[in-house]
Amino acid sequence: MIYPVIDGAESFFIKGNSVGLLLSHGFLGTPQSVKDLGEQFAQLGYMVYAPRLKGHGTHYKDVEKATHEEWFSDLEKGYKRLKRYCSVIYVVG
Repeated sequence: MIYPVIDGAESFFIKGNSVGLLLSHGFLGTPQSVKDLGEQFAQLGYMVYAPRLKGHGTHYKDVEKATHEEWFSDLEKGYKRLKRYCSVIYVVG
């Protein structure tokens, strides 16, 4: 069964300057848990991206099937997205 993403648990991207911040939520968390931090960084001018890691923000059965390799892949995709716009990227988690 495919479970929908909970409202507010989606990835978020905030445009800013050429310094990017890749925010990673915690285990069993969602991008929503780092949204306030991301918005504060964006107010300082940084570009911010917080991907939703596979299995998170839907149903506990999804996270049971997800692997740490998939989470690393999600973060790598996020890094590559920021790299299109940023000359420097920091990972925060």
